[in-house]
Amino acid sequence: MKKIMAILLLFVVLMTAACQSANPGQGTGTTVPAEPTVTTPVETQPQTTPTQEPQGDLKTILTQIVEAAGLQDLMEGCMIDEVKSDEVGFLIGAESFDGKFEEGVSMQPLINVNPFAMAMFQLADGDDPVAFAKELKEKANLRKWICVEAETMLAATKGQTVLFIMGSTEDVNALASAAAFTPVK
Repeated sequence: MKKIMAILLLFVVLMTAACQSANPGQGTGTTVPAEPTVTTPVETQPQTTPTQEPQGDLKTILTQIVEAAGLQDLMEGCMIDEVKSDEVGFLIGAESFDGKFEEGVSMQPLINVNPFAMAMFQLADGDDPVAFAKELKEKANLRKWICVEAETMLAATKGQTVLFIMGSTEDVNALASAAAFTPVK
């Protein structure tokens, strides 16, 4: 009986420590705001025309955007992997996602202490990238992680390529500026 109590106590202590705020001194209560605050990333002028397609495979383009944003440290703790159509809902924290795409890649932390997700999708000619990006934005859940939540998100397009990012305002703004995609309202 003592072993069970010790294990239970250890479990409670671990769960309490794991779900504490990352910023010391910030609220000790257990209240959660009704809705997450969604800020809009700073819109930047695209360096290329909005319809010009990014060059290269999606994994390379994603890596180039992160490097151009100066966030190489972010890549060290993340994995870049192919996204299948049935995985998009999980990626954005939604129950389902109906959009269709030809190819997709995502970048997410191996351990989710950093509320961050980034994905890029290549749509077929004739498909509507703005509608696809709007569905991503509407269905995305900034609280998809258990103990943390993203501050903001971005869904943007360039030609038939769609970029989706959710994370800290600073990271999302840096990546949006480096990507030079056209944000979807």
